[in-house]
Amino acid sequence: MRGLLILFLVVITNLVLAQDIHLSQFYNSDHLLNPAKMGDYDGDYRITLNYRNQWSQLNKQPISTYLLSFDHLFYLKNHQFDAGIMISSDRFSGKEFNTILNSNINYTVNSTKILASISTSYSWKLNIFRIGIQTGLVSSASDPNSQTYPGQWDYQAGDFNKGVPSLETQLKPSQKYWDLNIGSQWSRKVGKLEPKLGFSINHINLPKDSYLKNNSERLRARKVFFAELNYVLTPSLVLQPKTLFMWTAKANDFLLGTNLRKSISNKTIPSVYMGLFYRHGIDRTFDALIPSGGFKYKKFDIGLSYDVNLSSLSSGTNSRKGTFEFSAIYTGASTMPKKVFIPCDRY
Repeated sequence: MRGLLILFLVVITNLVLAQDIHLSQFYNSDHLLNPAKMGDYDGDYRITLNYRNQWSQLNKQPISTYLLSFDHLFYLKNHQFDAGIMISSDRFSGKEFNTILNSNINYTVNSTKILASISTSYSWKLNIFRIGIQTGLVSSASDPNSQTYPGQWDYQAGDFNKGVPSLETQLKPSQKYWDLNIGSQWSRKVGKLEPKLGFSINHINLPKDSYLKNNSERLRARKVFFAELNYVLTPSLVLQPKTLFMWTAKANDFLLGTNLRKSISNKTIPSVYMGLFYRHGIDRTFDALIPSGGFKYKKFDIGLSYDVNLSSLSSGTNSRKGTFEFSAIYTGASTMPKKVFIPCDRY
């Protein structure tokens, strides 16, 4: 029984902590998606805010994710670069029912990332190639006082007794490690089409990730592929299909969908969009439908989405457990001239 308890505790902790942040609006968080996308916008600088509230219907605090990022264009020897920083916070706490032992196990997890990125671009004929690198500090903490351990099992009560000493000496309340990510992107404008393809590798340095003092377990590299297309249907309508596939070890995630953006003759709200996305994995057929929508307000791009869960998590409930997501992007005006003027002497 002690072995089962230890296994369950370690698995739950690692699943929650080792799981990277993922967003349904992956296209509205370039810092998280691919460091090569730094600078891939029409402006001098950009501020991005993302918020995700997952599984609030469960009898626990939901997984709350916050991301704040900033990046700015600059020139070095007449070559364009873009540098920025991202701060993210993942919070998760609750009580999990253990069917093996017919009892409850408590856990609390907080994870914070501070990552800096830099990217540059190269043009060749009509092709634009971008490369980027991202590195920084990741810190995770778990409150030992909110958890239960094998030594606290009360056989007579058939549950854990937190008043009993845990007798655990090999657990760390927190951990820190440096992370390293790299990425690339290709894009090209061909008439009414503008395709983009990108690929990145996260945790390329395979950092150690464990709450056990004598454990040298390392994070597996996570590979991310994305593709998107802007297709101008009419002067006021643009179709924007997008897809994302990422995988690490035996875990994977796939999203596919499209937004339809419409320009309107309004200076305050010049455009709006609506769309629908679908998520599933190789080992599961149905995961979630994701209706999305948003609008441009002056220099802000606002995005909203909601994951309607279709998996077994919704079995036996009267409502679908889902996830709400919000994004806001502020883009500073570009100081780059749109037209080139050639002086001409007058006679």
